Amino acid sequence: MISGFWFLMIIISLLVLPLLYGMLRNFFGGNTNRFYGDELNKQRRTKKEAAYDKAHEKTARYYERGGAGGDGTP
Repeated sequence: MISGFWFLMIIISLLVLPLLYGMLRNFFGGNTNRFYGDELNKQRRTKKEAAYDKAHEKTARYYERGGAGGDGTP
């Protein structure tokens, strides 16, 4: 029969070994799936957003000129 000490050691090792493996893997550069935060995502623009900005600039220039006319008179 297994003694209480060895049973406790087996339970502790089953809990600690995966944590130790993860820490060592991260320390030696094995963890390549890192998220560095929203700073990178804030600067990234989708094609849809770029197209919206381009269309907005065109309409803003149109209305700055006064609508249909190019000389500032409607």
